[in-house]
Amino acid sequence: MNVGLCTISGKERGVEEVIDLAADVGYDGVEIWGKDHVADTDPERIAERAADAGLEIPTYGSYLRCGSEEFDDELSEKLAIAEGLGADMIRVWAGSQEYGDHDEGHWKQVVADLERVTEAASDRGLSVTVEKHANTVTNDLEGARRLIEAVDHESCGLNYQPGFSIPAAELEREARALESISNQLHLQGTYERSGSERAPLAEVYYDLEAVLDPFGDFEGYANVEFVTQDRSYREAIAADLETVRSLVSYSRSA
Repeated sequence: MNVGLCTISGKERGVEEVIDLAADVGYDGVEIWGKDHVADTDPERIAERAADAGLEIPTYGSYLRCGSEEFDDELSEKLAIAEGLGADMIRVWAGSQEYGDHDEGHWKQVVADLERVTEAASDRGLSVTVEKHANTVTNDLEGARRLIEAVDHESCGLNYQPGFSIPAAELEREARALESISNQLHLQGTYERSGSERAPLAEVYYDLEAVLDPFGDFEGYANVEFVTQDRSYREAIAADLETVRSLVSYSRSA
């Protein structure tokens, strides 16, 4: 498993600064935030900066939303950015309704759009990772699994992340159930379930080691997404990297 840093964790900083800090403390790669960090700097320049720092760009963290009215207009643009970054994957979102409260028409549109972006990405040598998140059809285990299985494409997987409102024991069950369909991880957490204060990964309310355990043979990226505000940014990203590395098998070749 490789450990990356989502540049959204330093969204008040320039993308070049976040890249340099990630390299300085020892991350393997960076996931590029799909808002200000690509709006302010062209993708090729970001790719060059990361390469100079010795970092990979596993993922472009886009906000392309399957099932939205904007999907058709944004699809080509977002894929072009991912290509410009030299990323391996593009992150997308799965609708705007939660599973179980969704209507069938919305579900079908999300599936159709996800199939389209997956095929288009695959044609460009890219994979797709689908954000597991509240207020989307991947909010729970069943919705996430059903969606990835509905698309059934080797280039489409789940971006698994522990949700803040989910009981600790349920997160462990989710991780075991969803590991086989996941192609990326996001790691973050709070001190208490449903809390709002970001915690260092060593102090989150759930058992991070137990959540990561099913991913023992995972060869992709686990990306630190947000960090505590209780210490300097550099200290926070370094501490979370150390925590994750202490719990997983490190896989990036020297």
